Amino acid sequence: MLDVYRSMMIYDWKYPGEYYCGISRVAFINVEFIDTLLKFIPEEKWREAGRKMGEAARVSMEATLNIETTNREKWPDVLKRLRVQGFGDFYPRDKYIIVRTPFIDNPEVWGGFLESLLGVRLEVRTLTPPLIFEIVS
Repeated sequence: MLDVYRSMMIYDWKYPGEYYCGISRVAFINVEFIDTLLKFIPEEKWREAGRKMGEAARVSMEATLNIETTNREKWPDVLKRLRVQGFGDFYPRDKYIIVRTPFIDNPEVWGGFLESLLGVRLEVRTLTPPLIFEIVS
């Protein structure tokens, strides 16, 4: 947790209640809020919703942090940024990506998010946290 606070620079606070990570405004919200929003997205669109979120995260990281998210050598930096922002704990293991303590526990949304962010194709291996995704290409 100290790593998270250490990563939050005071000069990134623009106005009271507005914190920015590069070009992206960060909101501190509870998990139940996100879960409620996801319940109103049809199940067949969960993966695509995740892809759109992953694309937004990729553009933000590439533009503000100059991190090429699809470069596997940069994945530790990318996954650390996600952890710092409260997304969960991410562990790349050989041909797997493990997501412990995800802020949402929907594997389809996470699959789409990580596919778009990292530029790989993933298959879901577990349906409950810790979420395990196999890198298939």
